[in-house]
Amino acid sequence: MVWPRFSRAPFSSGRIQSSIFHRFHTSNRTLCRNFQMQEQPYRCDVDAEPLYRYQPGGYHPLRLGQVLKNGRYRILHKLGWGSYSTTWAAKDEQNSQYVAVKISVADMGRRHELDVLRAISAFPRHHPGWPHLNHMLDNFTLDGPNGTHDCLVLELVGPNVADAVASYYNDDRLPAKLAKLFAKQTLQGLDLLASHDIGHGVRRLDGKSLERNVPSYLVRPAQFWKRYMLLPSPSVKIIDYGEAFFNNNPPNTLHTPLSLFELVTGQPPFDVFMLTPPILVQQMMEFATDRLPTRWQVKWQAMKHDLPEDEGGYTLPQWLEEIYFDDNKRVEFTREDIASVAKLVERMLKFEPSLRIVASDAVADAWFDRK
Repeated sequence: MVWPRFSRAPFSSGRIQSSIFHRFHTSNRTLCRNFQMQEQPYRCDVDAEPLYRYQPGGYHPLRLGQVLKNGRYRILHKLGWGSYSTTWAAKDEQNSQYVAVKISVADMGRRHELDVLRAISAFPRHHPGWPHLNHMLDNFTLDGPNGTHDCLVLELVGPNVADAVASYYNDDRLPAKLAKLFAKQTLQGLDLLASHDIGHGVRRLDGKSLERNVPSYLVRPAQFWKRYMLLPSPSVKIIDYGEAFFNNNPPNTLHTPLSLFELVTGQPPFDVFMLTPPILVQQMMEFATDRLPTRWQVKWQAMKHDLPEDEGGYTLPQWLEEIYFDDNKRVEFTREDIASVAKLVERMLKFEPSLRIVASDAVADAWFDRK
């Protein structure tokens, strides 16, 4: 089993750093290393994708107003960027609708994300999880100065959960009704995936002209600052299938229960910090209220002698209560609600993957129907 090197997160008084829904590309470290070893001739103060990635094999340079695929898609604004792609809001001139165009770096090769999206397009639309998956509308390739790029045309959606919370809610967490609704919708989307075997200003420093492979300017991602820009009946969609997988090769991850914790409390349960393996394993056992599998016991017995004096850690229910019932934040869930959430998360937090409940079991939990 694989578990991130995390410790319990401290109380968060500022903007939350979320990994919900936009959990995001892992770093393409080899690619970044190769680019960073070269001299960087450009500088830009805009908070956007790194300019050194605009090299052969990297990002495609775009301009606002540019049209793609024989004039069909007109680029309007940037939505975001990751290690492997940039994503843009665009107008589909053929169908007169707004879409998102995701353009991969040129050296990606064939992306399994396209295979996942094609599989999703064949899912039954009557399933309650269908509205909570982002769907592909079109795909094409784009030739440019940095190579050939795969392009995905997707449904255009609003801000991610973390940005919405930071922009609209003073307590750095969702209102109880929305947290519960979004948790249920997320599980419905994951259930549909699981039922089909799918898991989830620029200038050169030397004053010379810009090369063709570098854009003439960078664009900050669009932001949703006004409440009226949100739908009256909010809904979530699971986006970005770049890290999704078919179940013939599943990784061992525990993102779903940790995301549920974060939706309810407004912050993740763990925080990356200085940890030793013995402390990490001990905290995992305390938090999950689960025993290590027998096959791990020998290693655990050998390492636990390096533990500091036991100060008595929090269990999951205790930690959830401690964070949620913070005196400085608005409280809407009852203690009974929080206890129910803890039980639900505990059923998903098991060291043995075969003992974890699946998304369909989680979404059927009585807590979601309790008023």
